[in-house]
Amino acid sequence: MPERPDGAHLLKLARASLLEELSAELSEGKRYTARLIANAMAIAARELGAGAGPRQAERAALVRLFREDREEALGRPEAETLDEALQRLRWRLAAEIRGGERDADAKVHALLREVAAARLEIVKPGAAKQG
Repeated sequence: MPERPDGAHLLKLARASLLEELSAELSEGKRYTARLIANAMAIAARELGAGAGPRQAERAALVRLFREDREEALGRPEAETLDEALQRLRWRLAAEIRGGERDADAKVHALLREVAAARLEIVKPGAAKQG
């Protein structure tokens, strides 16, 4: 028996149906909206396909940047999810940037470039290589 398609595959199928079958039946204004929806579906499919890897890599880079160790981690609940950890670390970095503590920090600049490139690859694959 074949495996069931995953969420990313289902989004790709739905996107193709929207663009290839339904879009032709719509007015120009509705076709524009359909293309916006199709683009959002493509981004969501790529995010699902990438899994947690990019977010885990960002968290690991932020942990290294802040040199978080086991003692500091003990002050947080063990059940902190990946997304909660990312939010906490991003807020910490944003506060340090706002405070001027990271203005000349080449490690932060490199980290922000890496994160932006990873996000751009999800939103518009190949765009970073073009520019």
